Amino acid sequence: MSKIKLIIVDFYGVLTLGSYRETCQWIAKKFGLDYDKVYKIFYFKYFNKAALGKITERQSFELPLKELGLNEDWQKLRRKHLSFQKLNKPVFRFFLSLQNRGFRILLLSKNTPRQFKETVKRLRIRRYFKTIINTFDLRLPKASPKMIKYVLAKFKIQPGEAVFVDDQDFNLAAPRRLGVHTILYKNFRDLKRRVERLLYS
Repeated sequence: MSKIKLIIVDFYGVLTLGSYRETCQWIAKKFGLDYDKVYKIFYFKYFNKAALGKITERQSFELPLKELGLNEDWQKLRRKHLSFQKLNKPVFRFFLSLQNRGFRILLLSKNTPRQFKETVKRLRIRRYFKTIINTFDLRLPKASPKMIKYVLAKFKIQPGEAVFVDDQDFNLAAPRRLGVHTILYKNFRDLKRRVERLLYS
C-alpha cells in the first residue's frame, strides 16, 4: 500500500495551461516591455491581492495597466487572459487514472471567484474531479503554512502522506518545510516518473 494518501495538484499551471505567464508575455511583446517587470507588477503586486480578496478582479487588471501606462481595455485583456487557459490533457488523464485507482486528488487553485468558476465550468472539471479548493474562499495564501496545515487537517493526514505538485517553486517552499513531498512540474514525462516513484516505492 502506498504511503501517499493525498496528491495536491496545482490547478492553474499543472492541470491547466495558460495563465499569467502567457498573459504577461503577450503584454510584453505587444508593448515592447520587459517581461519580468510586467509579470512582477501583474502577478505579484496585484493578482495576489485579488486572489486574497484585498482588491477586486477588475482592479487586478486596471491597476497594473495604469502603472505601466498602457492604453488597453481591462475587459478585453481579461478575455485575452482567459483565452490562453486550456486543459493539460496528458496531466489531466494521468491524475484521473490515479483517482480511478483509489488515490485522493485535490485540485488547489489560487484565483478570483469569477475566473475560477468560468474556467472550471468551461473545462467541465467537476465532472471528473470533485475535490477542488479555491484559496480565495479561505482568504489564505495558496502555499502558506496555514493553508497546508488546513489541507492536512481536512484530510486527516500527516505531512509525509501528501505530495504537492506545482509549476512554481516558491509555492513549494512552505509544504517542503512542513514535510510534505513536493514536485516541481516541468513536463509530463518527468511528472509521471516522479509521482509514480513516490506512490509505488
